[in-house]
Amino acid sequence: MSFRSLRYFNAVAETGSISAAMQTLNVSQAAITEGIQRLEAHLGSLLFRRHARGMALTHAGHEFFRHTQRILGAVATAEQALAVRPDSLAGDLVIGATSPLTGYYLPGLLERYRRTFPRIHTRVLEDAGHFIEHQLINGEIDVALTTISVLENAAAFHTALLVRSPWRLWLPLSHRFAERGSVSLAELREESVIVLRNDELEKVSGDLWRDAGIRPKVTVKTRSTEATRSLVATGSGVCLLPEVLFRAWSLEGERLVAIPITEEIPPLEIGVAWRRGAALGAATEGFLAVAREYGQHQGNALGALRGADGTGVRRA
Repeated sequence: MSFRSLRYFNAVAETGSISAAMQTLNVSQAAITEGIQRLEAHLGSLLFRRHARGMALTHAGHEFFRHTQRILGAVATAEQALAVRPDSLAGDLVIGATSPLTGYYLPGLLERYRRTFPRIHTRVLEDAGHFIEHQLINGEIDVALTTISVLENAAAFHTALLVRSPWRLWLPLSHRFAERGSVSLAELREESVIVLRNDELEKVSGDLWRDAGIRPKVTVKTRSTEATRSLVATGSGVCLLPEVLFRAWSLEGERLVAIPITEEIPPLEIGVAWRRGAALGAATEGFLAVAREYGQHQGNALGALRGADGTGVRRA
């Protein structure tokens, strides 16, 4: 099935005759007829019924026509996007982001976007996940960097996955489990636990403890990821958090490690979300393209990080 054959089919479906399609496309009758015949042979369905006044779509033809319109429209949009030089594109983009992704994922993504589209003025609004969702729905922001695996109104958005981040147990280097390949939640029943105050992460980690039948001994709750890292590194407790937030050193220069959990825990899915049905401007389309590229890079980097010497991340 060729793109040229799709164009021929679409032209005949829109004009109702091969002769009219010939004038629209400026190609021969033989080329159009052959292209449609190839499509019908490939699909195993009759797409047109020939009659004295021209060509009429069959039921299968109507179904196929709907899809070809989307395909050709998407190709046209892509061609328009590529025709615009990124460094000449100007405009505004409002990005929503949830904490702590603002500090641990957005900076690199934003730097790459600004380098690619230097004339786009970006503005970032950080908020809790449910507020970010409301702002997207109300059109107050164009796109959001968030945890797409825990969206409250998932049906209201399109999403693009950037990174799947597994959950890890953060431990001080001196902890008795620090050299273990993995640890089960049941083994943490008597451990002091540090909790990072974040709506999305607290909900998921709370569900994990609850499903394991454990009421954790929470000793500290903090909204600061850096404070969490320092508290863990200095032995105040352990912490259950996604790997994407992990760094092997605290601000005080103390080491910590992150090891896998034995239980099968769905990874946290980090991605971008935008309102379903919203017309995307060139600035937003560009951000999505850069985000996908950056997500692939970060995913590869996280994969290389696991088990690498000096990172503090243990291989499952």
